[in-house]
Amino acid sequence: MTGAVLVRWGANIPGRESKGLEVFAKSIARFEQLAKQGRIHSHNEYIALTGDVGGFMIVEGEVEELQKIMLEPENLALTSEAAMIVSDFSQNLYAGGSDQAIQQLVSLQLESLSTLGYA
Repeated sequence: MTGAVLVRWGANIPGRESKGLEVFAKSIARFEQLAKQGRIHSHNEYIALTGDVGGFMIVEGEVEELQKIMLEPENLALTSEAAMIVSDFSQNLYAGGSDQAIQQLVSLQLESLSTLGYA
């Protein structure tokens, strides 16, 4: 099943701006390496132009592989570094990205509702 990891970050913690750029560059390099290895489908980064300061990264691939990547030491280290440099850092795994995946997920939810007697 296809999925995505959504990595969100807020403003830099004052005094840590240059380190923030270093960690951001390391993250992009890490996911570029994973894309070249065929472990992820793609990664895209976005920086806010309006609204809250910060940005987000979307990493797409197979859910099982994304789960593995999230628990690898390299990713855990980058996550730890990012959380110490920016405010409101989060990293969440989602499933979907295609009609087939969404239909499968909705079917699972409907089955759960039925099992609980709500459908």
